Amino acid sequence: MERSRMNLPKGPDTLCFDKDEFMKEDFDVDHFVSDCRKRVQLEELRGDLELYYKLFKIAMVELINKDYADFVNLSTNLVGMDKALNELSVPLGQLREVLSLRSSVSEGIRAVDERMCKQEDIRKKKMCVLRLIQVI
Repeated sequence: MERSRMNLPKGPDTLCFDKDEFMKEDFDVDHFVSDCRKRVQLEELRGDLELYYKLFKIAMVELINKDYADFVNLSTNLVGMDKALNELSVPLGQLREVLSLRSSVSEGIRAVDERMCKQEDIRKKKMCVLRLIQVI
C-alpha cells in the first residue's frame, strides 16, 4: 500500500511524538529518537511508542477483519460463478464455430468474386478478339 494513502490510527494528544513522522519518505529512526530525546526522557518515549504500538496493532486487526469480511463476502458471491461460467462455455464454443465458418465463407466469397472478375475480364477480351476477327 502506498505510504501517502495509509491512515495511521489516531493516538492520544499526550504522545511525545507526531505519528505522521512515520509516514515521511525520509523517515530515519536515529533522527526520530534523537529529536524526541531532546524533549523527553527515553523511558517516556518508550512508553508512548508502546502505547501507540498497541493502538496500531488494534487498528491493524480491525482493518484485517474488515477486509476479511469483504473477502468472505466476495468468495460467497463467487460460489455460483463456476456454474454460470460453465453454462456460458457451450454458447461461446458455438459462437467460435460460427465465427470460424463465417470467416471461411467470407474467404470463399472473396475467391469466387476474384474468379468472376477474371472471367468478366476474359469475356471482354474475347469479345474484342471476335470483333477484330470480324473486321479482318
